[in-house]
Amino acid sequence: MSFLDFRYRFKDSDIDLISFGELLVDLITNEEEALLSEAEQFSRFFGGSAGNVAVNSKRLGANTRILTRIGKDSFGDFLLNVLKRENINTETIQLDKKRKTPLVFVNKTSKTPAWLAYRDADKYIEFNNDVEKIVNKTKVVYLTTFILSQNPSRKTALKVIDLINKDEEKSLAFDPCFRPVLWPKEDDGKKLVKEVISKADFIKPSLDDAEYLFGPDTPQNYIDKYLQVGANIVILTMGEDGVLVSDGKEKMRLKVYSKKVVDVTGAGDSFWAGFICGILDGRKVKDAVKLGNAAAAFKIRGVGALSPVPDKKYLLKYIEEQEASQ
Repeated sequence: MSFLDFRYRFKDSDIDLISFGELLVDLITNEEEALLSEAEQFSRFFGGSAGNVAVNSKRLGANTRILTRIGKDSFGDFLLNVLKRENINTETIQLDKKRKTPLVFVNKTSKTPAWLAYRDADKYIEFNNDVEKIVNKTKVVYLTTFILSQNPSRKTALKVIDLINKDEEKSLAFDPCFRPVLWPKEDDGKKLVKEVISKADFIKPSLDDAEYLFGPDTPQNYIDKYLQVGANIVILTMGEDGVLVSDGKEKMRLKVYSKKVVDVTGAGDSFWAGFICGILDGRKVKDAVKLGNAAAAFKIRGVGALSPVPDKKYLLKYIEEQEASQ
């Protein structure tokens, strides 16, 4: 049987999802399609892939936690206040009195955004007894490449991966967003990302992610290359060209559900949230992909990574309507 028809089952746990990675402030240009070097005004938004996935998953009904580190400063307070409004437990967020909350400047665009990261506290996530306990209580861990790029957070991530791989009833969702600019020059980032890909249950690269890791190629060749390095299930998002999914035995292609695009910041995170919630619900992998596709379709209609996405019931009805019209 193809993994795309598989329904994942999890033992009863206190937590559905741990979103492990960066929590930061996005500063998005007010002008559309403006270069960062020319933009004059920016607006502040909640951001960071781990934060976005946690909030969007919570909105879709999952019990989530965020494993990250931010500064004990004004921007950190802003992020914590957003999480409290979203009713997300913040006990697993490490507060750093010496280092600052990370910031990322982003240009507003309907295409792939340009960004510039200023990192600090996020590079110092510690592994301790509390981290081990919380990982042992969860069903799924979502991991970002951003956090893998720097030690000591990298060492913490590798220990968490080992914990997951020792328990067959836990799953690892890995976002293989390799960007050389985030890695020390002496590190072989590509090699490490490929090693983690081979340990993950699901990966969801974009075409840009694939090109940074493998160089220019076709979508189908990218799928094959991910499978060759040990990927289990590959979900390749291709912007307006839709989604290509494969486990090496079966392939599935989905069209985009919406062509109305205002801002794509956080679209991939919304997709992850919908997909992971589908997996947690016991849906087939191929149906969980559809839920992710629907969540992303609504996210891109607003500005910022947390622009409104309807509840799960509405998304499922929306999927039925989209399939009926195609």
